[in-house]
Amino acid sequence: MSYLTKEEFTELGFECEGDFYKLLKRAKLAIDAYTRDFYFLNSFDSDNEARKRAVKLAMAYQIAYLDTSGVLTAEDKQSIASMSVGRTSVSYRTGSQNGSGSLSVAERYNLSKDTENWLKMAGFGYARVDYDR
Repeated sequence: MSYLTKEEFTELGFECEGDFYKLLKRAKLAIDAYTRDFYFLNSFDSDNEARKRAVKLAMAYQIAYLDTSGVLTAEDKQSIASMSVGRTSVSYRTGSQNGSGSLSVAERYNLSKDTENWLKMAGFGYARVDYDR
């Protein structure tokens, strides 16, 4: 079951140069990992409209990100973190802004920032600890 159709993707104003269905599968895997398979246990179709819309937008942004960046997996992202050509060196910033070097949750799942923002608006991506006293 997919969260987004090609028609919906186009209606949202997105374009895809690559194989849409291949990118759709990759995007779904990343989003399912980030949401901890929420829709494996819950029905996407019967979910509330606001969360469904947010997930559809997250899917669209993730497909567009995968299409334009060419980075399909978190492993790909790590392998191209830096490159050198002659005396020119390019390093992509990884990790948090405080310099700790740890990857953000979105970076661990190879999500675009827009995808993460929409998923957070839908209530995903937060961790909590319950204390029972």
